[in-house]
Formats: sequence, C-alpha cells, structure tokens
Amino acid sequence: MKKELDDIYQEIFEDALHYMDEGYTVQMVAATYMAIALRLYKTHLTDKDYKRMVKTTLETAVTPFDLKETLH
Repeated sequence: MKKELDDIYQEIFEDALHYMDEGYTVQMVAATYMAIALRLYKTHLTDKDYKRMVKTTLETAVTPFDLKETLH
C-alpha cells in the first residue's frame, strides 16, 4: 500500500507542476486540489470523521517544497 500511495502522490504532484508550467498560479492549482480533496472526503466520510480529518489537517505541520530542486 505504501508504494501505491507513493506512486499516486508522485503522479498527482507532477500533474500539479505541469499546471503551474502551463501558467496557472500556485494558488489556483492548490485551491483546486484542496476543493477536490474536501469534496471526496465529504462524500466518503461520516460527518464526524470529516470534521476530525479537517481538524487534523489544520493542526499538522508541513514542510514546503523547494520547487527549484524538485524534478519535473
């Protein structure tokens, strides 16, 4: 399962980079992926689990990408 998750993550991240290369802003790309993710979660989780997932997301620290060093 870890390999599958790594594979799909890399594939979708490369798509995001492609959209930015096409001229879409980082904010547009990120907002679109977030909107899709939230809609998928809202569709497939109970209301309680959805709220818990959003809370966890808000409280989780993330490290930004260094796009200059990311391979396209």
